[in-house]
Amino acid sequence: METNPVRAGRARTTPSGEPPADPTPKGPSRVRGWVGARVAGGRWVWRAGVLLVLAWILKGTLAEATHTSIFTGITLGFHEMGHAFFSWFGSRIFTTAGGTIFQILVPLGAAVYLAVKQRDPFGATVCLFWLGTSLVEAGVYASDARAQVLPLVSPFGPIAVDSHDWTVMLMRVGKLSKDQQIGAFLIGSGRLVMVAALGAGAWVLRVMATTPVGRATVQPMGGAERTHDGPPGTSPRGP
Repeated sequence: METNPVRAGRARTTPSGEPPADPTPKGPSRVRGWVGARVAGGRWVWRAGVLLVLAWILKGTLAEATHTSIFTGITLGFHEMGHAFFSWFGSRIFTTAGGTIFQILVPLGAAVYLAVKQRDPFGATVCLFWLGTSLVEAGVYASDARAQVLPLVSPFGPIAVDSHDWTVMLMRVGKLSKDQQIGAFLIGSGRLVMVAALGAGAWVLRVMATTPVGRATVQPMGGAERTHDGPPGTSPRGP
């Protein structure tokens, strides 16, 4: 082992005097390695079927913002749970906003959980797609703040005249006249998220289908490179 700092420094340079190239993948290659290590050996065919379903939902949502899908009932359930959760704080405005907060944070949190804890990038893209549908539904609701023509659903008893969440919230901040603009922004943002999630899901499947099974390079987003020689779905071990 070289102990002289001068000679050690020279050893870390090429004959031309330049430092050796860093073999660690950068940018897109690093992301691909991170994803590939998690999806190598996965069955992409049935997941492609899931993408087709999501594409059908996207087609309907792009044509009509009020298009309903399998996510609609799930989102409504978490929306009402948000009202119930925030009601414990004793604030009318937090209770009212809690529904929208939950319907946005729950799919976002699910996406992070699947990507980080479950090592499931494809599942994370599905949850991001769900987030997009939730934003669209929030936008439709916001756009109705003044007209109040949407049928409201509540498990907490009769629906009062002031039960419309976005009417209450926008009146509180003095932006009721901007309901159409706010709704359009949320709808547009949701559609963009849906398109991005669908594209990301297709890319993950491409990586899954093209990554060799049996030896995947694990490139942690903040650590040293490791090699995984075990069966698909198992965690790599450090040295």
